[in-house]
Amino acid sequence: MSERNNRARSSRKDALESDGHGDHLTLDHFPTRDEVARAEAAKPGHEPHVHGPHPMFDHFPTRDELRDAQAHFGIERMPDLETAWLRVERHLNETGLELRKSDLLTQLTPKLSDALIGDRLQIKPWILALLRALFRSRADHRTLSSAQRQQFNDAIQQVHADGSYQALAAVHADMSHNMHSNMGAVGTQRFLPWHRVYLLKMEDLLRSKKPGLTIPCWNYAVDKARPDWVWRPPSVTRPAPGASGSLPDPAGMNAILSNSGYTSFTEDLEFDAHNQVHNWCGGTLRSPPTASQDPIFWLLHANVDRIWDLWQLNHGGTPSLVGTDATMDPWTQTASDANDVIKLGYSYK
Repeated sequence: MSERNNRARSSRKDALESDGHGDHLTLDHFPTRDEVARAEAAKPGHEPHVHGPHPMFDHFPTRDELRDAQAHFGIERMPDLETAWLRVERHLNETGLELRKSDLLTQLTPKLSDALIGDRLQIKPWILALLRALFRSRADHRTLSSAQRQQFNDAIQQVHADGSYQALAAVHADMSHNMHSNMGAVGTQRFLPWHRVYLLKMEDLLRSKKPGLTIPCWNYAVDKARPDWVWRPPSVTRPAPGASGSLPDPAGMNAILSNSGYTSFTEDLEFDAHNQVHNWCGGTLRSPPTASQDPIFWLLHANVDRIWDLWQLNHGGTPSLVGTDATMDPWTQTASDANDVIKLGYSYK
């Protein structure tokens, strides 16, 4: 990682560890909007800021909780650049500039014969990439055979035994990576690409033990209608499962997928079909710093990534990130690198 990236990460970490008055904010869950507002308002000499401290609480925030926090905590909302561009195009059409724009595009476009040759040259590598991705396909856990389930369980046990699982899980405990919306507008944009890279790192780790393995998905929307007794067998004792949070239903998922802009899509996905699921699961999964210690974390995030991939098939929006924010630290991959699962070498069934 470059010295610049290290400085940017260090400054984010310092902001998280200090509240501006020398006090370390050590809380055990993702904040609600009300909790963030109360924590910020209680500080002496409070002034709104964008990149200040982000208290750590014990659950993932609801949309209302973070909206309230933004008003008091000084977190600015990232504009929807896709919508902004539509407004620009409308202005160009109304002022008669669309023709000039088209003329300019025509001048910049290669001749048809050159374009066709270029397409032919690109076909072979694209097909090879597609084939590789199709052979590394992630599927819903319900469709796995007994042998595939055992392969996944064995791989988890092996990387846990040698300590490599814990080392990678610890990356998610470092909130200076700025990968959630409660950390501000940049966190909103980084949420999906950062976790896509993170998920791939774990899958690569598991494949080092069991080649050919892929992380299964947990399509939790399918489980929304399952009766509660299914989740409470007599042989299992656990405190108040589902006491907070909820599972999205298929209609809710369709509503999320109907978003045309990336920012609105990723916000709805994170709050309504990610945070709520973490909180519904409870326990280790409810706390952001410990969530990745639970193997279910990876199935949950494989589904989040699958939903993003499905949305990308029908929409063109991408994360709006520049400079060091575009690098998915602590790794070298950028948001652009993470934009296409085929280029990353995997796919979803």
